[in-house]
Amino acid sequence: MTTTPITTTPITTTPSPTARRTTPVGTPERSRLLERLDIEWAHLRTSRRALRTARAWASRCPGHPLADLLAELTDLEQIRQATQRRDSAERSDDTILLALVELARSDELAGRIVLQHLLPALISNARRYRSYTDRTDPVAQIVPAAWLAIRAYDVERRRHHVAASLISDAVFQAFRRQLRRCAANEEARDPVSFATTAHHDDPVTAVDEFVTVLREARCAGVPAYDLDLLRQLVRVGSPSVVAEQRNVTPRTVRNHRDRAVDHVRAALAVAA
Repeated sequence: MTTTPITTTPITTTPSPTARRTTPVGTPERSRLLERLDIEWAHLRTSRRALRTARAWASRCPGHPLADLLAELTDLEQIRQATQRRDSAERSDDTILLALVELARSDELAGRIVLQHLLPALISNARRYRSYTDRTDPVAQIVPAAWLAIRAYDVERRRHHVAASLISDAVFQAFRRQLRRCAANEEARDPVSFATTAHHDDPVTAVDEFVTVLREARCAGVPAYDLDLLRQLVRVGSPSVVAEQRNVTPRTVRNHRDRAVDHVRAALAVAA
């Protein structure tokens, strides 16, 4: 079946109140990407071309609950809502969602419906990593990762907990892969080598510990801006002097210092 191309260019159609409820209300610093996705979905859900494409899926899954749903389809929102319904053990959200994920291998529209289903959870998970992406919208990182997760999902082996699995894959792709890479780059040493290493009487200094913490924080994804500020504070020894050097107020430096410390603590907790 020919895949229907879908544009992500903003459309002038005004989204209906129902369409906007699919994204959590009160998202701080709402990203432009979310606005575009909302506008796109508001147009796409009742598009004649999209509905024709969706109805054609019935011939690819005869007898499937999805085919029954497509028979009288008038709004793609009906499909999205079906992925959240659990009428019985036989007809769960996994049944519909898994069929859509399988269709998404060759049909972008099916993948877009799956993405719309996952979007609230993706936003919620992205918020947790906001502190590691100060200069990048975390939603703009997790949405493309979700597309990759949908296209690469193994529908033969992973037939249960589909939504949770896709979200986990997207979070790993968008945020946690970097932490794993840092861990993989650590040099493994034979435990015996510690017993044969020459002992030094000089104790580990606070500066040594500080350098180690910053190195681990960098591997865990803490922004360079935070680490540079902490280094400067230790080197200079005075927030007031740092504020003068950075042409900001001492209060701003203290606020940034506290935020940087929180980022380091959170990052090392995640990496552990």
